[in-house]
Amino acid sequence: MPKNSIKVLLFDLGGVLFRLHDPIETFGLKVSHAEFMKRWLLSAAVRDFECGAIDAEIFSQRIVIEADLGYSAEEFLQRFDNWPDCLYPQTIEILESIPQQFELAVLSNTNTRHWEREDIADVLSDYFSEIFLSFKTGLLKPDARAFEHVVNTCGCDAPEILFFDDHPLNVAAAQEFGCHAVQIRCPDDIRSALGDFGIVTLT
Repeated sequence: MPKNSIKVLLFDLGGVLFRLHDPIETFGLKVSHAEFMKRWLLSAAVRDFECGAIDAEIFSQRIVIEADLGYSAEEFLQRFDNWPDCLYPQTIEILESIPQQFELAVLSNTNTRHWEREDIADVLSDYFSEIFLSFKTGLLKPDARAFEHVVNTCGCDAPEILFFDDHPLNVAAAQEFGCHAVQIRCPDDIRSALGDFGIVTLT
């Protein structure tokens, strides 16, 4: 299906709409950023927490052991709460530049501690008609069921979705499911993709 068939713009949160502090510094790790992203996405403890199966205390106890962090579960939660920084300065401008004919939605692996921050949920919620959060749906990227849930809820076909995510595994999963998908490294990548797909006119 061609690019001009897009009906739904689907956004991840962290690393796409709001800035995250460097996880290597935040958690005191000795791995590369790419290795961290892969381990985090596939971690059993992370997946259980972000699908709402365990609470923050159990999650922190499991993750310090799983990742051999060398500090307490309590310290991990303090670092974890500080991981999100703030909305990118360009985020609202980008969202408001999108013509109203397009449905805007969120698909994010996230948790209550991050989503319910006033500077995230309170600011972003009004811009989206559908918000698919893993801790509420129980569905996680890169699993196909997460994208299937979006398609069924939005009443569209996969090729009618343009998905923005910072993680290459999630982008690849969306493309395999049939969506258009773009890896985002900074807000300018969103602008470029919106221009490439003819959604906005770049000046």
